[in-house]
Amino acid sequence: MAARVGLDTVPVKVEALRSKAKRLFVLGWLAERQPGQFTLAQGPAGRGGAA
Repeated sequence: MAARVGLDTVPVKVEALRSKAKRLFVLGWLAERQPGQFTLAQGPAGRGGAA
């Protein structure tokens, strides 16, 4: 994911991005189908609407 968004794939950048993805998962914006694999959630937040 880090490489796809243009970040260096060094541990500090990867960990920061993972932390942000986990936060978006908790907020309902992302779904985690398998550990470490995120996708947009199917709810209102995942479709660009306000949660």
